[in-house]
Amino acid sequence: MAGSKRREAGAHGGFTFVELLVAMSLFAAVSFVILQAFVAAMGHAGRSNERVAATALAVQIMEQIHASVNPYTWVGIADQPRSPLPLPAPYAGVVNPGPYPFEVAVDLTRNTDLTVTVATVEVYRPPDATPFVVMTTMLDDQ
Repeated sequence: MAGSKRREAGAHGGFTFVELLVAMSLFAAVSFVILQAFVAAMGHAGRSNERVAATALAVQIMEQIHASVNPYTWVGIADQPRSPLPLPAPYAGVVNPGPYPFEVAVDLTRNTDLTVTVATVEVYRPPDATPFVVMTTMLDDQ
């Protein structure tokens, strides 16, 4: 009778040490996976913010090119070799919308057969050789 009371009290006493170790190990493993996913998501968010800032910069330059009196004859616009911000005239009003350092190149190509100008804006991150964002549009003489 005394033995059955001990077994009954031990059965309701809680978790064993081994059960606690297994539970803590599982909790730690799941927490580690979630932490890694969170860190990766934060990195992607930072790169996404940088791409948005570069795209906004390219859009500003494209708007300035579209606002030209006659883009076919390049009135008020010009080719721009790869340059850091702030840009010289005619793109002096372009501002960097974010904290990221960018370099910008503008390439204007005239097609005399179709009377159009192809304008390409390339935004670079300073250490990179390839453009980070590229925007291209065709402008006619109308």
